[in-house]
Amino acid sequence: MEHTMVIGVLGLLLVFTSFIVRNWVWLYSFNLSGAVLLTIYAYMIGDPIFTIVEAGISAFLSYRLVSEIRSRRARPPGAKV
Repeated sequence: MEHTMVIGVLGLLLVFTSFIVRNWVWLYSFNLSGAVLLTIYAYMIGDPIFTIVEAGISAFLSYRLVSEIRSRRARPPGAKV
């Protein structure tokens, strides 16, 4: 399997893995990692539409991950989610 395909498959596996995670921080982390790898994959295969879509999803997931981490720090210890 060539390097480009490996990057695409790893990205796909990370996105699929995020669907079974219940913790929001981990969900966003796996999903973001997969989206970044898929952005790289789309760029490497020369697909501008897929590259833009995945880059947009990566930016959105970055925002959501940072927001979730900030909100967890603002909660008092022992608070229920």
